Amino acid sequence: FGLILLIGGALAISSGFVQSGLNAALGDAIAGVIPQVHPLVLNVIIIASVALCSQVLSSVGTAAAMLPVLESAALMGIVNPLSLILPAMVGTSFAFLLPTATPPNVIVLALSQDLMRSLRVRDFFANGLPLTIVTCLVG
Repeated sequence: FGLILLIGGALAISSGFVQSGLNAALGDAIAGVIPQVHPLVLNVIIIASVALCSQVLSSVGTAAAMLPVLESAALMGIVNPLSLILPAMVGTSFAFLLPTATPPNVIVLALSQDLMRSLRVRDFFANGLPLTIVTCLVG
């Protein structure tokens, strides 16, 4: 039941981004930076920021929230939307730090309660931090 609430809450946040116009405001801010930054650096920034957002929201919610923002930024910056959206989609897969990051992490945390020593958030963070850093740099 918690997994459904996690994904539903993230989708509600995404809907709030669109209805309030926050996606256009953030897109406008990002569009101002696009011509000034090298495309490789922009990709690393997008991947890292989306990966960090994916740690708090679920990967589905982050994708739903960031797609309209990056699409708006691409339209305002007059660049191909795929050049911003594809790194973001890759970045949503780099969520390893917290149990809330992906549905499998939530399931593993819930099922570990039956073990002799159940998993803690500290366990996810200690194992996920190096993995997240490496995947963001390689991605």
